[in-house]
Amino acid sequence: MRIDIDRQKRRIKILAWVLGIAIILALAFTIAQRIERKSDTAPEGAGQALSRKTREEAHTELNESDPYENNDKAEIASLYYNGQGYVYNENLTTLLIIGVDDPELVEYDTVRNTAQADLLLLAVFDSSKKTCTILQLNRDTMSDVPTLDKNGNYVGLVNEQLALAHTYGNGLEKSCENTVYAVSNFLYGIGIDNYFSLTMDAVPILNDLVGGVTVTIEDDFTGVDDTLVKGETVTLTAENVEHFVRARSGMQDDKTNLNRMKRQRTYMVGLVSALKKAINEKEGFVLEAYNAIADSLVTDCTVNQLSDYADRFSDYTMNEIQTTEGKAEKGEKFMEFYVDEEALKDLVVKTFYTPVE
Repeated sequence: MRIDIDRQKRRIKILAWVLGIAIILALAFTIAQRIERKSDTAPEGAGQALSRKTREEAHTELNESDPYENNDKAEIASLYYNGQGYVYNENLTTLLIIGVDDPELVEYDTVRNTAQADLLLLAVFDSSKKTCTILQLNRDTMSDVPTLDKNGNYVGLVNEQLALAHTYGNGLEKSCENTVYAVSNFLYGIGIDNYFSLTMDAVPILNDLVGGVTVTIEDDFTGVDDTLVKGETVTLTAENVEHFVRARSGMQDDKTNLNRMKRQRTYMVGLVSALKKAINEKEGFVLEAYNAIADSLVTDCTVNQLSDYADRFSDYTMNEIQTTEGKAEKGEKFMEFYVDEEALKDLVVKTFYTPVE
């Protein structure tokens, strides 16, 4: 019985950490030197340049027998940038964390579903340094997204928000696999080992289990939720917590994703603290919390893999959260985020590669 309890504790540990991390989506990134490829000065065999698959290459790959199987390596093993050679870091393990905006898990039987990936975080674990880097992706990022029919067959690529990759497929495993492929291609073919998806109905459940999370309201929620008054400090409940972490449409100050990211980080800090306290002080909280949100999860991880990720989240040093630089602007219908390609290359090289001495 003791073994089962320990296993459940490890499982809820990763759920607590993953939910806390998934909710942050903060605008917190490190300014880095811009990368400039100098292929004309690179020695023979020094490496390739980062590039995404062409539509023809993606079409061929997506029509293979197992199109979404990702390797644990980048497709580009060596690079040469700014006078420096790099090789892919073989010590990395990656976990894509997907926060789905559906209120609960639904298995769809249509060509297109409504479950968008509002939260996209790639956790990168370095076993040699015992560190974890969280790469935050803006849901509105414009990128080539694979489209599927209702049978899960590949149809083509369309340039649209990265969050929409999850709307193709059955809303469960197939949608997650499609999201994994879209994110991998956006990051120049970086391999993604596993995915972990959580619907947003888990947020009010956990919020109430810990007795609510106290925050200071910094945005104007007029017309969205009158219980959230700008300037006041409130303890969020199941009724208003989703408004706090998800509201964007109808907000007075900013209809982009940026203010929402800041609110999500504020909530994460309070939630993680409350979860740790509850786990340490309330007997049976681990099993209670796990059972409460188990129906909100979709993952390709085994129990042992979940336990391993839980241990890494707990034991590894958490680096500063990284995110993509770029520009948000109103598109024909929706907000669109256009990434700074050079800054993204810089981020990918620094996160996934090591310099050759």
